Amino acid sequence: MTRGLPISCLAFLFCLDAGRHCCAADMGSTAPGDPFAYCAAIRNINTPVGGASPIPAALKPHVAEALGLPADSAIAPENYYWRCMSGAVYVCAVGANIPCDAKADRSRRNLGAEHYCRENRDATLVPAYATGHASIYSWSCSAGNTVPGKRLAKIDHRGFRVDFWYRVNQ
Repeated sequence: MTRGLPISCLAFLFCLDAGRHCCAADMGSTAPGDPFAYCAAIRNINTPVGGASPIPAALKPHVAEALGLPADSAIAPENYYWRCMSGAVYVCAVGANIPCDAKADRSRRNLGAEHYCRENRDATLVPAYATGHASIYSWSCSAGNTVPGKRLAKIDHRGFRVDFWYRVNQ
């Protein structure tokens, strides 16, 4: 029988009491058993302890509802990412062209589009395979130069696309 809290828990409690931001290393090396309590305590973290994917088993029953899927949907934890934002749990479903593992690219300069425009000097649209799927802008070419166009996606205050990440409720 063990007594007291593990060292990793003591480090976490110390950080909370001192009002300091704790890093994931203070929390141990495995995914939290209760992601909701973890996020409530840590508030904001893009890569939770144990990694952002697969999602912890405790989230599996809540993911279908968060994503608007039928309740009996088969949920494979390795097909999802999770993170904490403002004390809440958020999930992203991995799919074709959905970069769950990266923040949105807000840059008004895109190297992929620049390379594409050198070869396609007046293209009205630079395809996503050239710009990357994280860019939030449409791109075109004018006389071989890139032209950032309309903003295609909204981002949350942590820098992730809101159309990819969904809040999970208990």
